This record gives sequence, structure tokens and C-alpha cells, in this order.
Amino acid sequence: MCSGCIRSKYGLEEALQVTKVLAEDCRSRGTAFRLGAVLRDVLEQFLPDDAHIRSNGRVRVAVTQILWRPRGLLVDQFDSREDLIDAVITSSFIPGYLAPRPATLFRNRLCVDGGLTLFMPPTSAAQTVRVCAFPAGRLGLEDIGISPDCNPENRASAGELFSWALEPAADSVLDNLYELGYMDAAVWAALNPVEDVVQEEEPMVRS
Repeated sequence: MCSGCIRSKYGLEEALQVTKVLAEDCRSRGTAFRLGAVLRDVLEQFLPDDAHIRSNGRVRVAVTQILWRPRGLLVDQFDSREDLIDAVITSSFIPGYLAPRPATLFRNRLCVDGGLTLFMPPTSAAQTVRVCAFPAGRLGLEDIGISPDCNPENRASAGELFSWALEPAADSVLDNLYELGYMDAAVWAALNPVEDVVQEEEPMVRS
């Protein structure tokens, strides 16, 4: 969702405000079995008409096709704004949580959350900086660049983070999590100078 918002036209602050709109709706009216509908309403309200064009080749989401056997699918081309929204919702479709049904239909395929098969989707980049909102070390996740492990002091517990993932926290907590995430990225950036991360292409040799 965040990458879709940012690639569309929003910065990090705007993405935070969009998240607060979604969180307020869920806090006041409930989350379970209706989060998918709320998420769709928010995306339809905030994403520009050309969001799919801006996102093509730049936003990649993973979904899990469940028939006839579960397999992960990567999606980075979108036919329309609605197709982009469908992809974002499908990529986070936790069975029985986003809606009172076990799966959702995406491009005529029954699908669920892509994390079931592709928790960290591969990319086509020469080097990828992976980001995780949860303490990667405690979860046994490898090759994570930015996570709460970057700045472990005075952090919420893994249990609190998981509970907020299911039921949104107060806006003040969301603000704090946003600031902590920024600090995590800053710590990582200080340890990984951009010239060491971004690799320039080899110069073209002319005959």
C-alpha cells in the first residue's frame, strides 16, 4: 500500500495521513471482516486516476494463487487503476480477516495474501534493500536491511506490533512508529553509504 501511494504521487507524510484515515475508520467501526472494504474505499479516495501508469514496472506485489496448489505470483504491471487496487488488496488478503470469506478473486483466480508463499518477493534490481516492520532477528528473517533491529532501544514488543497490525493503534502511536521507522532507515543509511549500495552501470565501450 505504501509503495503504491508513494509511486502515485504521495510522500511519506501523506502516506502516513492516509494510514490514519484508514485506522480511524477501523477503530470506530471495527476491523475484522471489513478491513478489505475500508482499504478499497481509502485507495479509491486517494489514488490518482493514473496511479496504475505511475506504478507499472515500479510497484511489485505478491499474491498467492490457491488453486490447484498454492503458488506465489508476482504482479508489477497493472491494466487500470482498479486492477492496481485489486492487486494491493489481494496481496494482503488474510483469509477470513479482510472479508468474511476464505479467498478473493483476482484476475479470475482465487488468491490470498502473497506472504504465504513469497514473504519477501524477489526483485529485478542488482541490489535490494529489504524492509520489515517487525524485529527481523527475533523472527529468524535473514537479509533484512531496515527493521526495528537497527535501533532496538525503547521499542514496542513483537506482540504489540502484531496486535497493532490486526487492530490499529491510536494516532499518537502511529506517529511514534513512523518516527522510529525513519530512525531505523537513518541508522541503516549511516552504515551503508549510498556509493556502496548503488552500483553504476559499466561505461559503454565504443569501437
